[in-house]
Amino acid sequence: MAVAGKNEAVSRFERVAVVLSGGGALGAYQAGALAAMEMVGWQPNFLAATSTGAFNAAIAAGAAPRERAARLRNFWSRIGGLAETPVRRGLASRIVRRLAARPAAAAPVRALVEELVDFSRINSGVVRLSLGAVHLPTGAETVFDNDRHVLTIDHVMASAALPAGLPPVSIGDELYGSAEIASAIALPRLFDGIAPADTLCFVVDCFDPTVPGTPGLSRSGQDIAAYRRWHDLRWMLGKIGDRLPAALLRDPDVRRCLAHGSRATMNLVHLVHESDAGDLRRKLGDFSDEAISRRWRAGERAMVASLAQPSWLAPPPDRIGVVVHELREAPAQRRDR
Repeated sequence: MAVAGKNEAVSRFERVAVVLSGGGALGAYQAGALAAMEMVGWQPNFLAATSTGAFNAAIAAGAAPRERAARLRNFWSRIGGLAETPVRRGLASRIVRRLAARPAAAAPVRALVEELVDFSRINSGVVRLSLGAVHLPTGAETVFDNDRHVLTIDHVMASAALPAGLPPVSIGDELYGSAEIASAIALPRLFDGIAPADTLCFVVDCFDPTVPGTPGLSRSGQDIAAYRRWHDLRWMLGKIGDRLPAALLRDPDVRRCLAHGSRATMNLVHLVHESDAGDLRRKLGDFSDEAISRRWRAGERAMVASLAQPSWLAPPPDRIGVVVHELREAPAQRRDR
């Protein structure tokens, strides 16, 4: 696929983040999108994921830039072959049922991930990696982050467990698994507590059913809208701080309030592969070579199309801190908001 060279506009972003949700076999779409970023020389420095997306994020973070696409393709070309029944016979959904029924069957997936992920590179902090999981005894959402934890194969498998058909994982004698398969890490929680920075953020969803013409009704749409309100509030506090006289800025109460503000901006691009929930179970379990290849190419197309939009990289208008763009493969080809 022919792609343009790296746009100079990206140099203004201090952080290039990619957030990946779950989606079973549809995760090949995310892998294709990551491969397209590599082709144009864009290197994300912040990856966050849960469920199936955890595999893609760990592989990308645990590989040298020029090796990411090859390792992702290696993973997606081999994952379907872990089923006893050949995928080509149309019984790919047995992968999920078999892994869930026999925990020992997760061993080949674990071995494949360990083969393709350099955990020493992950824990070096070259790329920040956050993996969402659920503490099963309490249902509390947890984020394992290489800024605070030494990440291992257990953290990856815990993030991908349960909805992806994998058994729960014990970390420190506590059981962890993933949330629902469609979920992504909540954006406000993900970016809260880290230094503000001008950010280009790609939220790549394998599927996100919504009613056409009604943005915000889907789970991701609601999450993005909530983050936008949170970030815009911080941005407005920062803007107010710039306009206050020096005497007020010395007031301790004012300073405490303004400490929550930031003039950092975000360009958020939401890429969605499937907007139609019809026959979703079959799609999630279809690891056939043809399906994986088709989804990979769709991810490449979506990422290349988004990177080719100069206006999507322009700073937000001065009245807001976040600008959101969206590209859905279906039912609508493109929708900005």
